[in-house]
Amino acid sequence: MSRIESVVPKANYCLEVLLDNGSSVTLNMTNRLRTLRFSLLEDKEFFRQVTTDGICIRWDNKIEISMNELFQLVQK
Repeated sequence: MSRIESVVPKANYCLEVLLDNGSSVTLNMTNRLRTLRFSLLEDKEFFRQVTTDGICIRWDNKIEISMNELFQLVQK
């Protein structure tokens, strides 16, 4: 299974996720900001603090998106 190489916050609450196999996906979080789970991401400074450990995308151990969930969210 691929690993997350890096995650780059972009304009309009999008994330560019680069995978170790050379592929990349763009995840638009705009429609998810009004949900309880992702509402903290409305703070643009907090949104830009996104990191990865290669397996998950996370924000300060408060919000986490696994690799499997990433692909599910991209398809919606």
